Amino acid sequence: MHEGCYELINDVFKDSELAKNIVPNKFKHTSKQGRIRRQKLLMAAKKLSETRNIRDITLADVCEQAGIPRASAYHFFPNVDSIFLALRYLNYIETFQVLEKVEVSKFDRWQDYVAEILKQSVKLFNNDITKNKLMYGSKTPDFDNSEYDEQVNINMMGMIVGKLSAHYNMSSFKDIDEKFLVVYSMVHSIFALSFRQYDEITDEMGREAIIASIAYLRYYLPEELPLL
Repeated sequence: MHEGCYELINDVFKDSELAKNIVPNKFKHTSKQGRIRRQKLLMAAKKLSETRNIRDITLADVCEQAGIPRASAYHFFPNVDSIFLALRYLNYIETFQVLEKVEVSKFDRWQDYVAEILKQSVKLFNNDITKNKLMYGSKTPDFDNSEYDEQVNINMMGMIVGKLSAHYNMSSFKDIDEKFLVVYSMVHSIFALSFRQYDEITDEMGREAIIASIAYLRYYLPEELPLL
């Protein structure tokens, strides 16, 4: 995860409802020193999670790795779960930014665009074990943020449908956003199954996700969508 992504945490969280569940006082510590300490805690948690089960990592472990007293850490995160929730949200931001760069116009068919989105997703998750663990691992904190997860899913699928709609005439396909949310659930289940069995999203399971997604969408979309 690149450093610029961590800087987004202030802008994204400072006025959000999610921030109330992650840190107290809506990230009021915005001084340079505060940002540096927050980033150190996040990076320390990420480093530890690369070799350990996330559920086994304590706040004391993260503070020791970061070289920050636990008393200071409480100013930024009330507990270790909130650190990993922040990491999970940052993972979403990074994933969104990468997938947003995939242009529909580069592909001859909508099916190829959907396939590329899924290929890029597999690559992103397999290149970052923490991202995989937080999203699909069975030994991760119970974040209890269903509304957050739902909004993230809606935002991601809305971006994909929006890019398709900017290239193709999809006005006659009602409720297509909901169909893409179904696709998201299907893909999430396949990726989770793969990670829990093989500690990665295998090429075979990546292909299964593509096959399942396109087969489902073909029930609602024609083989060739009309261009705008």
